[in-house]
Amino acid sequence: MLLGFFSSTLATAADSQGRFAVRNAGMVSCEKFIEEKSKNSPTFNLYMGWIDGYLSAANQFTDETFDLVPWGNTPFLAALLENHCNKNLNQRFYIAVNMLAGTLLEQRLTEHSDLVVAANENQKTYIYKQVLKQVQQQLKQSQLYRGSIDGIFGNTTVAALEDYQRAQGIKVTGLPDQVTLYKLLRSRSAK
Repeated sequence: MLLGFFSSTLATAADSQGRFAVRNAGMVSCEKFIEEKSKNSPTFNLYMGWIDGYLSAANQFTDETFDLVPWGNTPFLAALLENHCNKNLNQRFYIAVNMLAGTLLEQRLTEHSDLVVAANENQKTYIYKQVLKQVQQQLKQSQLYRGSIDGIFGNTTVAALEDYQRAQGIKVTGLPDQVTLYKLLRSRSAK
């Protein structure tokens, strides 16, 4: 599932010779990132913060972008990066993060969207209303959702998500969790 889709990159600004400064965790190798992640060391939190900082800057400086990764939380993005880094041990971490950001550019939110609460008996998550509409649209195209494309998290959306999760062989929660969003929305962009 976490395949190597790291092929495109965001445009980069630099000096007249194409150089720019990279700070802290961005300069280490993918191999070091994997090592720190596997140990769940305090240093690993620096990588998580670096990812968030990089994406926040990308949100600010990428044209027509409100949120570059509107459906992905940082731990899930770290798992995607780990998969990529396992195949590219000597690559600098900032290059891996830049490539990930570039692959997600097509799925970005270009305008602000309100957050919607999605909850079941045991869990609660937040999702942008616009992303929930994309989920509903994708489920409708798969003939699993028969409701309105309204961005409202109700019983019809829950049932469609459960059906999708069963069909995909993933944990059935009825929630737009990270694995479900990845599979559902990445399949949309692959078409």
